[in-house]
Amino acid sequence: MSTNTLIQDFQKQSQGSALVELFELQKSDNTFVYITPGEDSDGSSLQMYDYENNTTLRTYAPYPVTADGFDIKVTGAISRPTCSFSNIGNNFTTLIGTTDIDGLLGKKFIRRITLKKYLANEPSDPGSGAQSVEFVRQVWTIARIVDKDASSIVFELASPFDLQGVKIPARQIVANACPWEYAGASYDLSTGEKCGGCTWHRKGDRTIYQTTPVTMKVYVTIDDEYIFPSTDSYTNYTTASGSTSFAVNSYIKTTGESGKRIDNEGNISSVTNIVRHWLVNTTGTKTQLGTPSDSNVKFDAIRVYETYNASSTYKAYTDDRLNEMVQYDGFIWQVKKESTGNTPGFNEYWKRGDECGKRLSSCAKRFGYDPIDNTSSTSRAKASINTFHALPFGGFPGSKNFE
Repeated sequence: MSTNTLIQDFQKQSQGSALVELFELQKSDNTFVYITPGEDSDGSSLQMYDYENNTTLRTYAPYPVTADGFDIKVTGAISRPTCSFSNIGNNFTTLIGTTDIDGLLGKKFIRRITLKKYLANEPSDPGSGAQSVEFVRQVWTIARIVDKDASSIVFELASPFDLQGVKIPARQIVANACPWEYAGASYDLSTGEKCGGCTWHRKGDRTIYQTTPVTMKVYVTIDDEYIFPSTDSYTNYTTASGSTSFAVNSYIKTTGESGKRIDNEGNISSVTNIVRHWLVNTTGTKTQLGTPSDSNVKFDAIRVYETYNASSTYKAYTDDRLNEMVQYDGFIWQVKKESTGNTPGFNEYWKRGDECGKRLSSCAKRFGYDPIDNTSSTSRAKASINTFHALPFGGFPGSKNFE
C-alpha cells in the first residue's frame, strides 16, 4: 500500500484521473464478491490487484451501490457508515447467492479507494507483484440491517474496534487455565457435536505432516506426564551400575518402589514391587543422574498402559497417580477402584487417564509433541517440546507469545 504517491497527486491542481471506490463484500460462505459503484468508460468492469496477494488480479463488477458516513473522528463515537445495495429484480440476492440476508451479519465489508490511473491495465498500473497505490484500506463489519424492501437493502457498518454494547468480560478468564472443553472440537466430531475451541483429537491422534504424513498416538495425564505402552522397551535403571551412561531421551524403569495398594473391598496393604517409568532429560552416568523421583529434575515421570483384558485385575493405590491404565476403544482409562472384568467407561471403576491439566504446559505437551523418529507411528517423545508448533486454539490470553 502506497499513500505517498496519492498524497502527491492530490497536492496538484489536477490529479489527471478520477477517484474510484472498490468494495469487497464477504458472503455467508466466507467467499467475497467484488463490486464497484462505477465502471470504465466502455461499461466494463474495473480491475486491481488483491491487497494481500498482489499477484492475484481482482475484477470489480459495476453494481448499483452507495456507501457514505465514513467520517474519521478523533473524539466521540466511532462512525457507523451505511451502504445501500440495489435489489430490483432480486439482483442483490443473486449477487450473494442466497435469500438469507441475515447471514451477512458479522461479515466483512471492505472499502478500497484509489485513482483510476492506478488500476490494472491503466497508464500508471504498478503491475503484478508491486505495492498497490491506494489509500488505507478500510475493513468494516456488517452490524445490522437498516432497511430491506423490494428495491434496496441497507446495512449499517461497524468498526471492528467499536465495542459499544459489549460487556467485559465476555467470558471468564482464569489465570494460566484454559477454559475450553478438552478435545471438545476434535476433528472426528461432527459440527453439531463440537464445543469450544480445543481441536486436539479425543483419541490422541497426532499427525506429523511431511512427505509421507505419519499419525501417532499421544496421550498425556492431568499431571503432564506422557503415557506409553507398557510393552515398549525400558532399560532397568535399578540394576544398572553407577558408571552406566544414559543419554537424553532414554526411557528407563525403576523397580521395588514402596506404596499402599487398595483392593476392591477397600482394604489397604503395603507393597514393595511397584515399577515406575521415566524419561531421561539430561545425559549422564547413573551416579551423576541420581535416583529418579518426582523431585529429581533430570527425569520426567511417564505412565504406561496395557491393552484392556477382561480377565486381568487392574490395581489401585492410595497414591492414585500410580493406578494402572489401559487402552480401550482408542481411549486411555485409569483405575479408580480395583477392577476385574469391568469394561472401561465412566463408572465407579474407571476414569479417563488422558486428561488435560488446563495449563500452558499441558497444551504444549500435546501440540508440541516432538517424536524421536518422526517417520515412525510408534515413536516415543523427546524430552524437549517442539516450540515451533503454535498453541492454536486461543484458550489462553496471549498464548501466541509462548510459541
